[in-house]
Amino acid sequence: MTATLSALTLYPIKSTRGLQVSRAVATAEGLAFDRRFMLADEKGRMLTGRALPKLVQVQATPTPLGLLVTHAQMPPLQLDFAAFTGARCQTHVWKDHFSAFATHSDANHWFSTLLDRPCQLLYAGTESPRFSESANTTVSFADGFPLLLLSEASLADLNARCQQRHSMAQFRPNLVVTNTAAFAEDSWSRIRVGEVELQLDCPCSRCIFVTRDADSGDFLPQREPLNTLAQFRKDQHGKINFGMNVTVIKGGVLELGGEIEVLEHRVAETY
Repeated sequence: MTATLSALTLYPIKSTRGLQVSRAVATAEGLAFDRRFMLADEKGRMLTGRALPKLVQVQATPTPLGLLVTHAQMPPLQLDFAAFTGARCQTHVWKDHFSAFATHSDANHWFSTLLDRPCQLLYAGTESPRFSESANTTVSFADGFPLLLLSEASLADLNARCQQRHSMAQFRPNLVVTNTAAFAEDSWSRIRVGEVELQLDCPCSRCIFVTRDADSGDFLPQREPLNTLAQFRKDQHGKINFGMNVTVIKGGVLELGGEIEVLEHRVAETY
């Protein structure tokens, strides 16, 4: 059977809940509206769901004029791009330091109330000012690379080794593929999906964030699935890899069901 694209997911605000879509525009910076926003403290330091579990319960949905943000404990927040202050704010994503844009005091108040700490919502702009050294390209607020790809078969293999079942949402991929062998994506180097060409650069090393329940934000017992992954997916540098980091060679529209043509292969890592 031909490998196909079975899920497309955006994360409009870094660390918040994924939004599944049927089609998305892929550019050099990643999918349109994906991680264009990020929470930071008053000094511009990155805030994520690793330390703030309520963030994974937030749903952000792009609208024609801006962004709709919801959480069960809060009134809806409607943000309009036209009302953003546009003030510059120095911030960072890991080692990449750059200047992003302030949004609105209403957003800052909403998130400060939800998270019970002072914070601000930042915007990457229509064209991100950040250059990712690890990906060697312009990226928004993603950890390092514009996109993350994972196969359904790889998740099924992991779940077969675990006592509890883990969801795809825990691993936060943008692109999910089906009709492959487990970890087939490890050996892909360049693929075409419709008009879009993608480079699979390197495996994605996983952190404590994948041990948070995708709905509640609570940590799962016994550091799972990291402990299980470490038994068969730890590389020679001690990194626990699951999924592939992806950059965009040729942009365009991605659609669910799109067939995946493997143009080039790479030598997969040995575990």
